[in-house]
Amino acid sequence: MGLAFLLHKELGCGFKEKVYQDAFEVLLQENKILYEREKHLQIIYHGVKLAHEFYYDFLCFDKIGVEIKAFPEITGEFEAQIINYLHAGNHRLGVIFNFGSKSLDYRFYPNKDFRCPTPRIIP
Repeated sequence: MGLAFLLHKELGCGFKEKVYQDAFEVLLQENKILYEREKHLQIIYHGVKLAHEFYYDFLCFDKIGVEIKAFPEITGEFEAQIINYLHAGNHRLGVIFNFGSKSLDYRFYPNKDFRCPTPRIIP
């Protein structure tokens, strides 16, 4: 959260999403936050991997999906996107950071259907 506020304070609004994504990655690296950029998610339908992959802008700590937007407001389409990604990836939490307005707009989306991975016991 703090990094997103810092980024908005320093860059303001008006840039394209890719600028905010690149700058956010710099802040993640500087602060030694574990993340993957453009974390791909495979969708399996009736046992078949679908041809098209989906991806978070960032997956932090292997459990928090982050979407960066630069629009006047967070839309239902963006909300549906992050919720679907959470279910597909079985991640705990999603967040949208929207840099498209004068003040940072953000929303959290807990995955109510999160399933803890079954631990593997190795004899």
